[in-house]
Amino acid sequence: ARILLVPTACTDPAQVEELRQWFTAAEVDSVAVLPVQGRSEARSEELPAMVDNATGILLVDGNPLRFTSILGGTPVAQAIRRANARGRVVAGIGRAGAALCQHMIAFDYRKQLPDVFLHRSLIQFAPGLGIVNRLALDCDEETGSHFRTHLSRLLTAVAYNPFLIGMALDPDTGAALYANSTLEIFGFGSAMIVDGWQVSYTDLHEHADDAPLSVLGAALHLLSAGYTFNLDTHTAARPPESEIPKEGYEAYTSF
Repeated sequence: ARILLVPTACTDPAQVEELRQWFTAAEVDSVAVLPVQGRSEARSEELPAMVDNATGILLVDGNPLRFTSILGGTPVAQAIRRANARGRVVAGIGRAGAALCQHMIAFDYRKQLPDVFLHRSLIQFAPGLGIVNRLALDCDEETGSHFRTHLSRLLTAVAYNPFLIGMALDPDTGAALYANSTLEIFGFGSAMIVDGWQVSYTDLHEHADDAPLSVLGAALHLLSAGYTFNLDTHTAARPPESEIPKEGYEAYTSF
C-alpha cells in the first residue's frame, strides 16, 4: 500500500500529521503528502507522478470548494481521475468526500433562508472531481446527525435533476463504491439514500427562490452497516447470510 494524502481542502496541519502517523503505524509501504495549497503549485510537473505512484489516494477532511477551486482543471485532478480509472482507491474523509462527485452540493450561508423545508435556494451545485457522476453527497459542517437537514437538501438536489442519487452519512459511517456500481455501507451509523429515479413531477422550475417545492415519487432508504444500494438497478439489499454458524463458533476461535 502506497498512500497519498491530499490535504488541499484542509487548513489544519495537525489533522494531516495525525493521518500520516496512523497510516505509518498501520505498516503501509509508504505515506506521502501532496504539497498543494495553491493553483500555481498544482501545475507542477512532478505532482502527477506522485499520484501515479499511489495505490490509495485520500482527500483529507475540509472545505470541498477549496479543493475544487485549487485543483479543478489541473494535471493533478486529471491524474487522480486516471488513477481511479486504473483501479486505484480514491477516498474522502468528511466534507472532502463531496468533492469526489461530479455534481457537488455546495451551500450559500450568506443568504437568510426562510424556514421552508424545500425551496430552490436551499442548495447550489458546483462541479466536483467527477469520480462518480450519479451520486451527490451531502456533507454538513455541524457535528452530529442532522438527517432532517440532509433530507431537505437531498430532496432539493434530486428535484433539480432526478438523475441524481443523493446520500448523507451519520458520523463514523462510510460508504464504499465498487466497480459494479454497488454502494456498501460500513461503520457505526446509517446512510440516507434519496433516489430521484422515479420522480414523476417537481414544480421547482415554476417557483421563486423562497417558495415551497413539491416533489412526487422520490424513494428514501436508510441503510446500516453491510446493507448495499446499486446505482444501476436502484435497489437496496440486506447483507448476505453469513457462512459462520450462529452457535458453536466459539470452538474455532482459538485457531
